Amino acid sequence: GRAQSACARTLRSRWTNMAPVEHVVADAGAFLQDAALQDIGKNIYTIRDVVSEIRDKATRRRLAVLPYELRFKEPFPEYVRLVTEFSKKTGDYPSLSATDIQVLALTYQLEAEFVGVSHLKQEPEKVKVSSSIQHPETPLHISGFHLPSKPKPARGTVEHGHPVGEPEDLEFSSFVFWRNPLPNIDHELQELLIDKGEAIPSEEENEENGYEERKDQDSDEDGGGWITPSNIKQVQQEMKQCAIPKDVQVGCVTTDFAMQNVLLQMGLHVLAVNGMLIREARSYILRCHGCFKTTSDMSRVFCAQCGNKTLKKVSVTVSDDGTLRMHFSRNPKVLNPRGLRYSLPTPKGGKYAINPHVTEDQRFPQLQLSRKARQKTDVFAPDYIAGVSPFAENDISSRSATLQVRDSTLGAGRRRLNPNASRKKFVKKSCANSTTTWTQKRPGFHNAASGLTVVPRVGFVVEPAIPWPVCIQRVI
Repeated sequence: GRAQSACARTLRSRWTNMAPVEHVVADAGAFLQDAALQDIGKNIYTIRDVVSEIRDKATRRRLAVLPYELRFKEPFPEYVRLVTEFSKKTGDYPSLSATDIQVLALTYQLEAEFVGVSHLKQEPEKVKVSSSIQHPETPLHISGFHLPSKPKPARGTVEHGHPVGEPEDLEFSSFVFWRNPLPNIDHELQELLIDKGEAIPSEEENEENGYEERKDQDSDEDGGGWITPSNIKQVQQEMKQCAIPKDVQVGCVTTDFAMQNVLLQMGLHVLAVNGMLIREARSYILRCHGCFKTTSDMSRVFCAQCGNKTLKKVSVTVSDDGTLRMHFSRNPKVLNPRGLRYSLPTPKGGKYAINPHVTEDQRFPQLQLSRKARQKTDVFAPDYIAGVSPFAENDISSRSATLQVRDSTLGAGRRRLNPNASRKKFVKKSCANSTTTWTQKRPGFHNAASGLTVVPRVGFVVEPAIPWPVCIQRVI
């Protein structure tokens, strides 16, 4: 009880010493982990899409009775466009959703309104790949093997004063250990014990003192090295992983690593769930798993060296001397196997063909209107006649309009789908929020609650999301 109260007093004193941030943008992770946002910032902002993402009952109950005012604000389109282009350059765009980009844009907008954009970065810092003597993938220490270094030029004498013979004599007279011999560290251990003033007790002293006394002493001595809630922030500050925010006007509370990386690369402030300021950022490069070449251009899809679509995002750290260290995943499925199970479809020709992107210099149709179609709808043309048609601005007489050729994204027509294309596994049902249960039967819908069957006529649409007593039929 006393220890817990002391920890609570210590945490309370540190929170009071921490100056709250003036404007804080909260992501869904802050609400899911029940962050004390009222202690972190004065004005809490978010967007409505963040609240709609939260589905669990406990978090939604907490959102209903918040101890602070939650302000909803939508970002401007120009800031959304700026953040989108910046995330593409950093390589985090595939890991961000539309809601994440809007949260980042709102943080950038508040920073521009209250602080300014002179200190923010317009381009991310590219990682310079520097060549080193030792390849990062070359093993240094392998159990059971000895990897000798390259032979040095022969000298007159060795360290012990023995003359050096010919290279042929060296090969047969020298003995190479298959494993490096272990150093003799007994003397060093004795010096450490003498320096600390700790004497090794004898067996008689151990019997006189007893086991329980030694147990109590060990438990008292071990308590000093444990990390407790009272010293966790001090340990983190010593590790330089986070710091107390000072003179911070705008910050974003998020648990998404991709969002944190984009914010730090732009120069914005990132706050953890506990209110501490995050200062570390991860850098990424693209590495080809076919030819092992690396590039810092995150917009590339195909390798510039071998031309294959085998580029993979790899996190890197650069040391002080410029040595690049790449951190690989232990998961063997580092590459997406999409397109390797089924054979590619036969290439189709023509203007309206949709072929998979397999090479970097592959030509794609622009799907633009023909010159003849543009002349028919060009109001500035000398021979333009508007007439009485209500479709004067749209072409309805060209070949594409006659054949009813539409974009594949609109779902028009019945075409053979690509088996390698991604599909949505979890589709939200249209009648999930309906208060009545509808089962589709031909020729109509059957309402299980009332036991009636509704047969919709041609030209009418039944809205099952509305309860049965107030069911409305709308004419198309």
